[in-house]
Amino acid sequence: MIEENAVPTPVDKDVLITDDWRVSGRIYREASIFERELRRIYGRTWVFVAHESEIPVGGDYKTAYIGRQPVIVSRVADTGAINVMFNRCRHRGSAVCQREFGNTSFFRCAYHGWTYGAEGQLVGVPFDDGYPEAFDKSAMGLTHVPRVEVYRGFVFASLDPAIVGLPEYLGNARRYLDFIADVGSGGPELASRAQKVVYRGNWKLQIENTIDPYHFSFTHKSWLDILKDRTGTSSPWVKNVRTNPDWRGMDLGNGHAVHEYGPLERAGENAHAIGIGELIPFNLNVFPSLAFVGAHLRLVVPRAVDETHVYLYPILPRGADAETRNRILRDHEIFYGPSGFGSTDDVEVGFDRVTNGLEASASPNDWALMSRGLHREVVEPGTGIRIGRSSDEVPQRAYLRRWLELMEVEDGC
Repeated sequence: MIEENAVPTPVDKDVLITDDWRVSGRIYREASIFERELRRIYGRTWVFVAHESEIPVGGDYKTAYIGRQPVIVSRVADTGAINVMFNRCRHRGSAVCQREFGNTSFFRCAYHGWTYGAEGQLVGVPFDDGYPEAFDKSAMGLTHVPRVEVYRGFVFASLDPAIVGLPEYLGNARRYLDFIADVGSGGPELASRAQKVVYRGNWKLQIENTIDPYHFSFTHKSWLDILKDRTGTSSPWVKNVRTNPDWRGMDLGNGHAVHEYGPLERAGENAHAIGIGELIPFNLNVFPSLAFVGAHLRLVVPRAVDETHVYLYPILPRGADAETRNRILRDHEIFYGPSGFGSTDDVEVGFDRVTNGLEASASPNDWALMSRGLHREVVEPGTGIRIGRSSDEVPQRAYLRRWLELMEVEDGC
């Protein structure tokens, strides 16, 4: 436990996270650490790339990323199987697919016209007399990502051929994914596509923000004031964050984390009542980059140490009537949309200002403090799940704990 007003002991500059949960500002700022993350985090985990509802018909495809690796996610017309292939021509390296979504029976590179079938096989090489007869087209198809698995409609891919199976990887997070997979009468669909947010800052800032009720009363005070003006009463948010025992942050293990607005067994009884979509009664992070908030799926895509793209997909119950779908989309827009009250606050306060402050690298206190609630978190017997209060930083420590484990494993191990 960190004593109030205690002076932290000096820490070696190469230490990234201390035992008392000070986190070095370097992990958000240094390009060399970011490059290591791409290898050791995104190169060793299961990364969400699509939901089956985005590619429902044979020949459908979407482009996505595993870390910074561009890929094509496609559904085979004959079998319905899902492929994930690197979006890179085998000739000179050009990305062969430019559109975000589509339906096709082939992919043609615009640079020199090399053409690939929907499953990646090389089917056409213009002026192929420039290659000897021994040139083996069958060996020159688009390269498939080593591992692809689907869990209840959620498509994950991994660059690590030896990674554990997806169900084992998801572990305690499966319970929450199951809840989402069962929404409505036919499960969820991402039919409205994604709202895109780009901010100047590190990708981990968005992960930390997603499972942080502590910030809401301050960063989003203007929204709480608007709700009070509309309803005539104050939102119960602040009181719930401070005193509601059903609101709790949890370290699910393996980097996954959740903040529950009441136990799943009583979903709906403890609605968080902040005036936005409440289709999902929890905030969930699936390590390293997938999240669920309110009524949307959130995908965090790192592009550089100080550039992050975030894709927000409103979740619509499959088969829902037009009124229900419209309500979910309008609720999403009013808080998370480009002109909404929530995302704009988070980008300005939680990402831009934090990124600016972290530039004070000459400070002897170049540390973020992630110890809130450490002294009072409990470990659930039998599951090993760590549980804390709503405003505690248990979920942030969950992902950072796994982040550090992977970052300390040498490349090639």
